[in-house]
Amino acid sequence: MPLAPRRALLAAPALLVAAPARAEWAPSQPVRLINPFAPGGSPDILARAMAPHVQAQLGQPMVVENRPGAGGMVGARFAAQQPADGHAVFLAAISAVLAPFMAREPGYRIEDFRPVSILTVTPLVLVAREGFPAATVQEWDRAVRAAPGRFTYGTAGIGTPHQMAAELYANLTGAQMTHVPYRGTAPALTDIRAGTVDFMFADLAAALGQIRQGGLRALAVTTARRVPAIAEVPTMAEAILPGFEAYSFVSWWVPARTPDAAVRRLNHVALHALAQPDVQARIQEFGFLAEGTSVERAEAFVRAESEKWAGVIRARNLRFEE
Repeated sequence: MPLAPRRALLAAPALLVAAPARAEWAPSQPVRLINPFAPGGSPDILARAMAPHVQAQLGQPMVVENRPGAGGMVGARFAAQQPADGHAVFLAAISAVLAPFMAREPGYRIEDFRPVSILTVTPLVLVAREGFPAATVQEWDRAVRAAPGRFTYGTAGIGTPHQMAAELYANLTGAQMTHVPYRGTAPALTDIRAGTVDFMFADLAAALGQIRQGGLRALAVTTARRVPAIAEVPTMAEAILPGFEAYSFVSWWVPARTPDAAVRRLNHVALHALAQPDVQARIQEFGFLAEGTSVERAEAFVRAESEKWAGVIRARNLRFEE
């Protein structure tokens, strides 16, 4: 299946563009940032790092409101039902795109929202166990294709970016691998180091320390460009599959009928907050890639992601239950 040139949609980050001198919309009460995951995760920490800078620009607090459950669907449903007046923002990740296609009753549609900005991208890195019969991603590719069903891959659970990266690879190549879902990234990486599982498309932030210490072998990253933290590691696209991209992201969405003036102001405020040194430090700490797109680029990106993953989900017959 052809891959959309998504990196072009995220090129020329809008955080480099100055906000207009005047913005007509201003909140009349605190802005609620609805996080569909539990406190303490990297998106949550990024959101809380941005919040003081948002308040300084808007003159109202941004309050992070955690509503976890059902792989992010509880928070997404709640956010979609909020008044479309600019006072409710949804902290959306890739799960918000996947759920409407993978869940039997997601309780919302992607069209219920309007993207404000793609804030960051979360790279994945292909890591293999010690002794895996491949020293490069090209050798890994040949080994996996040559032995259908022999190798296992770990993920942080069904419907996670880790699984979707593997499913995309399988869909493009016809390779057959056995999925071993875990409850989180850490136990999956532990079993890879123990040799129980063969490989994983892991969050770079979670795997980076072990890669640097030599406990994990990094074969490729899944972003369109190499990642500065491990610049010697090639991308999947350059090494074996042109156009291959699979990663999560952190973004702001609002209910679809939110006035354009509010959406534009929120976009400029988000880009300002992203550009602050303490926020940039957090982004680097978690292995994110800063984006900070315009509203238009965010809308195009979410459309491309939706079309792409809907096709993979249908082709691979993927489903998950709450």
